[in-house]
Amino acid sequence: MLSSISAGELKSLLDSGSPVCLIDVLPPEYYGERHIPGAQNACVYEVAFLENLTNIVSDRGMSLVLYGASARSREASVAVEKLRRAGYREVRELAGGLAAWQAAGYALELGEGRAVAEMAVKDGQYTVDGAASRLEWMGRNLNGRHYGTIAVSGGEVGVKKGLLAGGSITLDMSSIADLDLKDEGYNRMLVSHLKSDDFFDVANYPSAVYAIDGSELLPEESACSLVYQVKGSLEMKGVRKDLPLTAEVVPQPDGQLKARVLCDLDRTRWGVLYGSGRFFEKLGMHLVNEIVTVELFLAARLRQS
Repeated sequence: MLSSISAGELKSLLDSGSPVCLIDVLPPEYYGERHIPGAQNACVYEVAFLENLTNIVSDRGMSLVLYGASARSREASVAVEKLRRAGYREVRELAGGLAAWQAAGYALELGEGRAVAEMAVKDGQYTVDGAASRLEWMGRNLNGRHYGTIAVSGGEVGVKKGLLAGGSITLDMSSIADLDLKDEGYNRMLVSHLKSDDFFDVANYPSAVYAIDGSELLPEESACSLVYQVKGSLEMKGVRKDLPLTAEVVPQPDGQLKARVLCDLDRTRWGVLYGSGRFFEKLGMHLVNEIVTVELFLAARLRQS
């Protein structure tokens, strides 16, 4: 059973008028931007992929050719396997995908969909949108875990030659909230404890600031986002420590940037020692893990000059 077909072979097959159903398995926004003439769309990432495909072609003996983005991307091969398991007998993948078809100089059909944003960040100063940004945290102890949020009060990020070149992000520590405790009394008690001098001493240190010193692009990490190794430092509770981060950034069609950072913080580096077995003996039920997992979601918009 043949598993692939070249761009030239597919072109000859289509020109000959042979019965073949051509399926673009990319998300609809990419299909809507451009696709091979005559192709229909069934996104392989959707849960209803098989159902959608069956609505296009129910005859499991029909000759199908599926294509994705490029030789690097595996969505077409995944779709081929799904269809073979579902009983489709004549299924092939376009080798090299849409990129190979375009590289061969063959025509593309341009759709009416809005062009997908290029994977590049424009140089300039970006203002962080605090209302559209947030930090999610998770702490652990012997009984389980607590999780919640901290508001982003503002910040800015400078981009130079496509790299995150500087800036800062400010967290409003007074906004600490817990989301897992449903009992209002226990919830208030935990939040009050986190704000006390046992933990983040919010009365004296109402803000925490992450300062960006520079970055390096890691192009091998993802074809769907820009991944940066960020050099910077976090000042919290009056203590400033270096904190390198990995940031995933995706430019949006409207010019906005969205970013995500996931990391584990050892809170004791910033003098948050409560319940740490490294610094105290005989803690009993008050033992608290030193690691706090934080996930930061940022939205920022290019400042108009």
